[in-house]
This record gives sequence, structure tokens and C-alpha cells, in this order.
Amino acid sequence: MIHSLPLRRLVAGALAVAVLAGACSERGEREARKGQAAEQEGGSESGPATEESGPGGATPTGPAGSGTSTQGTGGGPGSSSGGDGTGAGGGTSPAGPPQPARPPGWRVIAKGPLEGRHSHSVVWTGKEMIVWGGAGRAGNAAIYLEDGAAYDPAADRWRKLPGSPLGPRADHVAAWTGTEMLVWGGNPGKPTAFGNNEFIDGAAYDPATDKWRPMAKFPLSARFSARAVWTGRVLVVWGGARAEDGEDAPPLADGAAYDPARDRWSVLPDSPLAGRLSPLAAAVDGGALISWGFNGEPGQSLDGARFDPGPSTWTPVAPVPPTQTGWCFDLAGCVGIDIGSRVVFAGEGLVYDTNADRWAVVARSPFADPFLDGKALAWTGSRVVLWGGGRYRGEVDAPPREVARDPAGVAYDPVADRWAPLPPAPIASRARTRAVWTGAEFVVWGGEGTENERTQHADGAAWTP
Repeated sequence: MIHSLPLRRLVAGALAVAVLAGACSERGEREARKGQAAEQEGGSESGPATEESGPGGATPTGPAGSGTSTQGTGGGPGSSSGGDGTGAGGGTSPAGPPQPARPPGWRVIAKGPLEGRHSHSVVWTGKEMIVWGGAGRAGNAAIYLEDGAAYDPAADRWRKLPGSPLGPRADHVAAWTGTEMLVWGGNPGKPTAFGNNEFIDGAAYDPATDKWRPMAKFPLSARFSARAVWTGRVLVVWGGARAEDGEDAPPLADGAAYDPARDRWSVLPDSPLAGRLSPLAAAVDGGALISWGFNGEPGQSLDGARFDPGPSTWTPVAPVPPTQTGWCFDLAGCVGIDIGSRVVFAGEGLVYDTNADRWAVVARSPFADPFLDGKALAWTGSRVVLWGGGRYRGEVDAPPREVARDPAGVAYDPVADRWAPLPPAPIASRARTRAVWTGAEFVVWGGEGTENERTQHADGAAWTP
């Protein structure tokens, strides 16, 4: 909801730091970040890609089952959102049945039963990539969707999901628990006198029974601009603000954790952090890292903390270095990937060393850019793969003015701190698409074309390193 959030106005910060001042607008954070990107146009690139490879090349080589899947809303290992992300973060992708041997390179995947869309969610179950929700377009207006389908890459075949108990939505959280796909929150949400709160309901889908169940009721107030992360055991939701609190709604510092095994939410203890909107988040050692975000004027909160669900305690962590933006609004990059001793936010251009409690900036690349919105992202076990993304003019709900091309995708080696381009894909470039890593392939599906094309894509492709 984490991903597309209501805000009211844009404020250009000093020292080239773009700051969003905040609260509620029915347009959502999507429009705020489009306006932000428009203000930064021409100055938000982080430099040319470093295309030399590290030892043995810079393409993903993780063994089957060792990687994790993400959504571009934001998604972290084993989940998606944007949306990743849209993304919730979390544990290792299940290995599933052996994948058929395929030659290196791209292939077009089978056509599925879903209409074209963007800002949907994807998760990898170990056997299938499940796609659910998202939005199409009528002109510039978003048309929210509530259907889904599952893709089996071994058989190159789709199946339709049954109807869910949830209403249409996009930019929601999705996470794979090991037995169920959790779907929670999203837009357009519920209107108030001052704008929209995002949805705070959810449901779980079990592919073994092909059935949905509603999730327990969220115990806190409705809000927008919170962040969620799947820790491997619980879904942690924290922060945001209430639309009904008006123009400068004070950021919230509360949160709750959902345990799918018990279908129960628990309110989190007080954290050492002041309230904020749209922070970075990641699953770390079974807990949740929360850092950065927007907290009123002058805009950036750089401090962070880790929540451990076991003893239910918080521990402060080192602050993030000052960045171009006041908070995270690229759905794929907002939820980091825990690679062991470090947490990688490749799309944001940041990495956190958990042992040294220290943040660093990654090597420059056009894809290590928070203004390239809607990148598909997945972790292979050795590389972070990013594909697609777009830049926006700032019009309400408009498609991107341009999308990432030449290359449309890259692989980041966090050990060598190097980037390498992917070969050209057999599908059109696009933004707000989503991807998973199956243990053998990087599979991307959906997304939207530029404002000139007005295309809502219903196709996909898979890349074997």
C-alpha cells in the first residue's frame, strides 16, 4: 500500500534533494511521484551503466531453488507487491519440480487468460507464477481489476484462478508464505473528506485447494503510504498517515504483524522511529528493517530500526545517506533483498551491511535510479535482475512518457558491485511490469507502454542465463 499512496503536494527540497510534503489526495502517491519525476527531468539519471562483468561474467548463475522472487512493487524475496512491486519481501523461493533444460536466452511464454494490465502482483510458489489484480486503462484513467491466473513455466501453460473475496485493486502487497499467497491492501482504497486511505483488507489463496479465505481484520486505523514486509513468518505493516487527518496528516509510528498460521494480527510495540510515509523496508534474519521515509518538513527521515518478531523488540540501525528523493516511490526498489550479510536496494542504488551497520551507495547505473518507476525485479541467488521501468510527466494516471530501452534489463552483482546488460527481450519495452525467479528462469509478465502507445500488455517472456 504500500506502494501507491495518496499525497497532496510537491515541494522541491534544497541541496538537490527532492522532498514531497504530504498527505492526502485522491490521485494517490503515483501522481505525486510522477510530478516529482517531472520536476527532476533531465537530472535524475545516476550515470551510465557499468557493463563490464565480474569474474565469470555478470549474469545470474544461482542454482535452481537457491534464488528468490520479487515483484517490482516492490517486492522482495519470495514475494511481490508493487509492485513489487507494490512488494512484501521475505524468504527463499521454493525449488519446486525440476524445470526443463532450456538454452540460454529469452523465450516468449504462452499467452494467458488475463487482459493486459499494470501494477499487478506476482508470486512464485515453487511451481507456478501467480498473477493477480492490477489495473488497465480507459484513456488515462485506471480501471482496477480483481482476477488472476497462474503460469506453470515447466508446461508453459496458464490456468485461471477462482474469484477472490477482495474487490478490484492495484499496487497491493502480495507474499508467498510457503502454502498460500497473501494479498493485502492496495488502491484505489476508501475515500474520506480529504482523500483516500488505501484498503486494509486482505485474503489468502491456497493453490493446493484452489480456494481463497479472507484474512483477519487489520487492528489499526485505515491509512495510506504504509510499508509492508514478509519476514518469512509474519507480514509486518508499519507507518503511513490517515487521510481523514487532513492536508498535513501527521505520519504514524504504529504497525501490526499478521501471522497466517493463526490468522491473527498483533499490534507492534512502540518503535524508536518517528512516524513516516513510504520508508524503505526489508526482511532481515526473520525480522523487518524499516528505514528512511518522509516525516514532514524538511522531508527526509534518515534513521532506521530493525524489528525482531521473536522477542517483539526494536533495535536502532545506522541512518541512510542523504539521497535525491524524500522517500521511496519506485515499487520494485522499496523492499530490499537480504543476501546474507547485506541488504540490497538495487533500484534505489543503496546497500546496507548488516554486520557493520553501515549503508553505502552502489555503482552507478541508469537502473539504480528511484525515478525509473515500475521496474520488474528478482533475486537469482547471485544477481539482482531488473527489467523495464518508465518515467512519467506528472499527469494524473497518465502512462509513462518513455520506458527503459537499450538495454531494457540489467543484472547487478552485489559482491563485485557491477552491472551487466541483459540481451534484448522478445517483447516490447514497458513500465510497471512484474517478474519472478523460478530457480532457472527470470519470468516477466504484463506492464504498460508509453503515452503514445497506450498499450496494456498481456504478454510475457522468460530469460535463462
